[in-house]
Amino acid sequence: MKKKDRQAKIMEVIRTERITSQHQLLERLQLLGVEANQSSISRDLTELMIEKADGVYQLPIRNRASSVALIEVLSIEPVGENLVVMKTPVGQAQLAGVHIDRMKLPDLVGTVAGDDTIFIAVRDRAGQQRVVRQVLALFQSE
Repeated sequence: MKKKDRQAKIMEVIRTERITSQHQLLERLQLLGVEANQSSISRDLTELMIEKADGVYQLPIRNRASSVALIEVLSIEPVGENLVVMKTPVGQAQLAGVHIDRMKLPDLVGTVAGDDTIFIAVRDRAGQQRVVRQVLALFQSE
């Protein structure tokens, strides 16, 4: 099963059931025929920005609606050793920056967003490529 299909199942389960632990989510997904392990489920929850509220996993506001407003990534590239620069259409950078910050990536230090550009500060050069991949996955439309 492809990652996007697994993540769609995760969102469906969380949208329709009261899930209180990753173990419970993993068991439910296995009953639906989704092969995954705890570490992939944990990464998926982070990428999907799914967090616990009152002890129950909940979808972020942007995924609760039936149509997900996608942010377009025009370009994203590492710069120097601790920076990634991302370009979006005018007016989308600040919202994209909020979503990136909410991912709570271990390599991420923080973001500074303007109108169409985001500076993404990372801990080191090794983290740059991981952050680029994770950010692209977050905003991927397919």
